[in-house]
Amino acid sequence: MGKLKCFEIIMLDNKSVFHPGERVNGQVVVELKGDMKMRSLRIFMRGIAKVHWTESRSTGSRLGSYTEHYNAEVEYFFKRQVLFGGEISDGRDTLTEGRHELDFSFELPMGGISTSFEGKHGSVRYWLKAEMDKPWSFNHKTKKAFTVISPIDINRAEYQTQVESSVEKTLCCWLCTSGPISITARTDRRGYCPGESIAISAEFDNHSSRTVIPYATLYQTQAFFASGKSRVRRTKFTVLTGLPVAPGTRGSWDSQLLKIPAVSPSIMNCCVMKVDYFVKVALHIPGAYNLRIQLPIVIGTVPFRRAQTYHFMESRYYRETQAQFAMDFLPIPPPYRETITPPPPFDGKVNLSTTCGTSNLC
Repeated sequence: MGKLKCFEIIMLDNKSVFHPGERVNGQVVVELKGDMKMRSLRIFMRGIAKVHWTESRSTGSRLGSYTEHYNAEVEYFFKRQVLFGGEISDGRDTLTEGRHELDFSFELPMGGISTSFEGKHGSVRYWLKAEMDKPWSFNHKTKKAFTVISPIDINRAEYQTQVESSVEKTLCCWLCTSGPISITARTDRRGYCPGESIAISAEFDNHSSRTVIPYATLYQTQAFFASGKSRVRRTKFTVLTGLPVAPGTRGSWDSQLLKIPAVSPSIMNCCVMKVDYFVKVALHIPGAYNLRIQLPIVIGTVPFRRAQTYHFMESRYYRETQAQFAMDFLPIPPPYRETITPPPPFDGKVNLSTTCGTSNLC
């Protein structure tokens, strides 16, 4: 490392979770064993949504197949500040021996940015990168990722309405036709937060000759878009199973609870990916295709309040309520490959002591 003893980014108050419109404040800490010449010391803040996947294609000949890559990217912002030196410099600026704490401050856009996310074929990532531009030498770089939570307030009227659907079918076996089997199901509302339970009410009419078993499952759908194509990945979470419904009888659920685990919020404001959730309510029918319906729901970031007594004030409400929610329920995203240190979790509960170091990563 030569003269460079320490080079790191430290967030103000060790904060790692932010909301749109907030300021990202901190310091770039540089500790030198001797004087160092450089053109400038700059810090960048960047936010990107990126997707990538591959598909195998046949050539239609003996040559076999080839792999086609699909890529798409949306840059939410790219901001920079010069902390030492200048935009145009001949490299004669000298940072003296010792410890230097250089303040920076960026403001996140108020809207149009998605919640941090790591998926199978795409991600939404936010990070800071500090860079020493040195003449006739490799630049020193260091990075620090942070989490952004885009607000989805499930107390809004649009997320308080019930979601309901019904379906019916008749079983056939050769020339014999049984009576109809039907499902009518509803959720108590459309919007939820991780850690809550979905109250499902349903009626199951079984006029067939077979015993059927009702169940409900929570699913997440990740959809990625690039070059006019799409790739969808579906993940199953919690399952609720009910009592069997005998032939010629009727079963019902009265607010049966389906627990929501620590999942990431819905993403509805990104043009290259989408994260949706739905509850599948179904009947397992022996020897036949299961009967099923899907009830779409939204996973939000502002918890449900049964007593609607507050006045919504965006900046104050998110500071006071959302921070606590993030600590209680939101999951830890996987590490970012591009960053030196792993990203902060949604809940911010990490040991933020770091080992000073440098990197020549781009």
